[in-house]
Amino acid sequence: MLLLLTKILVTFLTVVMLAVVARRYGPAWAGILAGFPLGSAITLYFMGFELGSDFAAEGATHTLIGLTGSLALAISYLYASRRWYRPRHVLIPALLALSAFLATVAPLQYWNANWWQNALIILALIAAASRLLRSVPDAKVALNSDNLWQRPAPAILFRAVMATISVLGITALAHWLSPSEAGLLAAFPVSFFPTLIVLQLSYGAPVVAATVKQYPEGLVSMVIYVASVTQIYPLLGLQLGTAAALLIATLYLFGYALVKFRLNRSA
Repeated sequence: MLLLLTKILVTFLTVVMLAVVARRYGPAWAGILAGFPLGSAITLYFMGFELGSDFAAEGATHTLIGLTGSLALAISYLYASRRWYRPRHVLIPALLALSAFLATVAPLQYWNANWWQNALIILALIAAASRLLRSVPDAKVALNSDNLWQRPAPAILFRAVMATISVLGITALAHWLSPSEAGLLAAFPVSFFPTLIVLQLSYGAPVVAATVKQYPEGLVSMVIYVASVTQIYPLLGLQLGTAAALLIATLYLFGYALVKFRLNRSA
């Protein structure tokens, strides 16, 4: 029971914190912060806590290649939300995006490569996705006081609850799966997926697209974190390994944010 409560509190509070920051700085930063190693970090940590750090480290190798599913989910949601853009249609892009993730990662359970090969592949795909999305226009947030989903409380609560349910489900399934299968599920964007749903309900497809446009660049932080886990968990163990991997990924994200801020100021 204590472990269950810990999972709920850690996931819930982390999502709330990032959601508040993302709402303050707009869709571009929401996309970047979506790449913060939230879901995978929490999921891999609790896999390591329950099944051993070696299990989590082996699973993380597959999480790296599984991040291709996260890219497929984000891009699928972008294009589907343009076709089914009305709030009453939100389940259609959500289900199509979820199907894209599952269809991408399912065959990858048979993929056998080491961590650095998987890291290079996902980084190449991130670069390709960034190029594909380059032409997506930025979007301004249109405020509407009558829209329930633009209010902080329901929007953030929905994201936090959805992310918590996802983490609980993935870590529970891990007991019945191989490290490769569990690692692939750990790549699921537990926070970003409900964020896309909330953005469509709140502001429409253009803001969804503007957020997805930034997602591949933010996802590099996730790649750095997961790659670090594959190497650091066997050396430092679960607790110190998690702290070290988070530090490395956070330093990258802050460095990237600083460069982006300076470039925007000089433009």
